[in-house]
Amino acid sequence: MPNLDRVLGAFPTAAAVQARRLEVIAGNIANATTPNYRARDVDFRKVMAETGDQPRLSVTHLKHIETPEQLTKDALLFRIPLAPSRDGNTVETHVEEAAYGDAAGRYLAALRFAEGALSGMRKAYRGD
Repeated sequence: MPNLDRVLGAFPTAAAVQARRLEVIAGNIANATTPNYRARDVDFRKVMAETGDQPRLSVTHLKHIETPEQLTKDALLFRIPLAPSRDGNTVETHVEEAAYGDAAGRYLAALRFAEGALSGMRKAYRGD
């Protein structure tokens, strides 16, 4: 029987990270009128790199691809506003709504890829 982690690859982790992004962005939208609230987002690439689920590229020379800097455990970053408000709130609803839609689409894509991998494994197991 194949290793389930190998079959699914990075898709379960990617879905979990996107789900966390959805939570953070929803919190931003909920605090759109809270004075001094600072909008945040999750750095998807950083989390995937920390978990080791990011695909690696082969290089023939060290200077062809820069090595990533040392990553921290906290992948939450503050969003830089396009037009800061007077009360110190950095939530821009239109930006957050677009980010939410993006994260939702990526979440669904990760789930569909995982579903496809499992479907292929089921077919192979049944001999279809």
